[in-house]
Amino acid sequence: MQYSTRKREEARRLYLTGDATTVAEIARRLRIKAHTVGVWKKQEDWDALRLQIEKRAAEQLVEKLASERVTLNTSHFKLWSLVVSQLFESMQNDKTPSVGTLKEVSGILEKAQRGQRLARGLSIDGQTEEQIRAEAEAEGRTLVDLIIDIVKTEVKDEAIRDRIARAIFDRSPSGVDREAV
Repeated sequence: MQYSTRKREEARRLYLTGDATTVAEIARRLRIKAHTVGVWKKQEDWDALRLQIEKRAAEQLVEKLASERVTLNTSHFKLWSLVVSQLFESMQNDKTPSVGTLKEVSGILEKAQRGQRLARGLSIDGQTEEQIRAEAEAEGRTLVDLIIDIVKTEVKDEAIRDRIARAIFDRSPSGVDREAV
């Protein structure tokens, strides 16, 4: 039986959006043969398409979060600068501040400095965001290496071992050495 292009597109849409997760469910909803849906899925490589869509959605989320973070950090930095300038003005008006006042000013300056460091993407202990990311990536690579080593020792079937290793690599963040797989 020949199905319309519209049925095929609807089947693809159901799969790619996650509205229906199995070939059987798609076939039932559209009242067509599961085999036909399976053929379409294989011909058009719906799994790869869904992976691309999910990857792009994740990239867009990361971009949005990064943009929001920059905006928030800029606002925080400006706010801390305002606090410091108000403190400076206040201190200029007080010609002989008491020890208690100086202690309060010192605490405020320390908090402002910490806030400004964080707003600039620096940790309080001096680590930059890039250093923190590099450490996280290294830990991720170490974890992937450990998983691959376990698979190599525990899975006896070489074909299955290779499929698992490829799947780990394909789903791992960029920066994982493919030669290790």
